[in-house]
Amino acid sequence: MQDSHVPTAIVGKPFDCVFGAFVPRLTYRSDTELRVQASIGGTEIDQVVSVGITMVGPDVILVSWTEKNGNFVVQVHALPQRIVHNVARLADGQLFRGEGSIRPVTV
Repeated sequence: MQDSHVPTAIVGKPFDCVFGAFVPRLTYRSDTELRVQASIGGTEIDQVVSVGITMVGPDVILVSWTEKNGNFVVQVHALPQRIVHNVARLADGQLFRGEGSIRPVTV
């Protein structure tokens, strides 16, 4: 297992995780905090969550967090390939799996 640091090049730089119509925006604030922004149906999410991070390869991050509504999310961010893998146990017990693309956001 490697260290648990986010590459400094992406800290503070938002990116979208494109899973078809569902496109959450993530921004690493530090090695321990992530801002999550998303629209799900009529629900808007904009919160800062505590994260667990493990570097599993060169610029490949395994990250997990729990949202205020109880959703537990695990993602792998393969930064060089701009690919995101997602597994989430939703608060209502449903499982959401997806693979998508990482799209940097210019602000």
